[in-house]
Amino acid sequence: MPITRSAFQRYRLIDEVISRYPRQYSKQRLFELCQETCGIRSVSSLEKDIQRLREDHDAPIAYDKRANGYYYTNPQFRLLKLMLTPDDMEALDYAREVLAATQGASVADELTSALQKVRQSLDIIREVKPGDHPDGAGRRVVYVEEKILGGNRHYVPVLIRAVNQNRQIEFRYQKHEDVPGKLTRRTAPPPPLRTLHPILLREVWDSWYVIGYDEKTGGERTFALDRMSDLSITDEPCAVPQAVIDNVSELFEHIYGITDSSGPVEEIVLKFSPLFGRYIKAKPIHQTQEIISDTDSACVVRLRLAPNRDLLMHLRSYGEHLCVLKPDSLVQEIKTSLEKTLAAYHA
Repeated sequence: MPITRSAFQRYRLIDEVISRYPRQYSKQRLFELCQETCGIRSVSSLEKDIQRLREDHDAPIAYDKRANGYYYTNPQFRLLKLMLTPDDMEALDYAREVLAATQGASVADELTSALQKVRQSLDIIREVKPGDHPDGAGRRVVYVEEKILGGNRHYVPVLIRAVNQNRQIEFRYQKHEDVPGKLTRRTAPPPPLRTLHPILLREVWDSWYVIGYDEKTGGERTFALDRMSDLSITDEPCAVPQAVIDNVSELFEHIYGITDSSGPVEEIVLKFSPLFGRYIKAKPIHQTQEIISDTDSACVVRLRLAPNRDLLMHLRSYGEHLCVLKPDSLVQEIKTSLEKTLAAYHA
């Protein structure tokens, strides 16, 4: 249930006071502060707020009879770490409306998805209480793999500022294939400065990318932040052709991952084993996915995508559980890739 602004104001004050342990405030003094600041009317109202904090937010609040005051049994607990203010939520909802109007529904949906992940994470945080398990203290309830996050994430706010201010950016870019050998790396000249009219940012598989208009090529280009250096915002305004803006807006509707495709959008038909069919039904490969048939022998799906390298790599990850049926060009790419892999084991 969403928290009201007045309730949040009271909770914030209660949290701030209780967290000052061992400098405890008596219940009466805490009530007087809430009455003066938040307009709370009675001690019983304060007690109800504290009970809601315990039940709804797992606040470890205890009462010390000798000091006649409340304290946190876990001194590290802070309620504000687990909550977004009503103002925060209003700002995020407004941001989504702005994104939908200026960048399209798909970009706004990414913000909505991110907010859902935040809320889900907070729910998990509230539930994970070490030491409460009947097996004994310290048993892990959740195990997750550590992620190696993409580099140069500090460039994200800089790039957002450049887009908002409609300013071009300059940076150096080191392609993976252009990385010099170990012996010459120190003496090799730095990559040349590039100029880009940034249009939008995209996060894929924990790595960030900036998509923008490149005057030299006359089209859109995508750059990975982890390969950028010496990034700066220039004083030159962006001047992006409308055709490029339209193309970028539609680009990711029919692209898997981040790599571009030189080919057109095609009908891609895939046949999965029954077991993996259940997986891809539960977690679709792409938003364009449709189920053509689902039987005891196979699950056949259809996608509307422009084939690219990211899609090829993903399809290969299904191994013998997948057979590509259409288009012929993608069937041949998969065959060639698998033949090269097999040849490496016979070398």
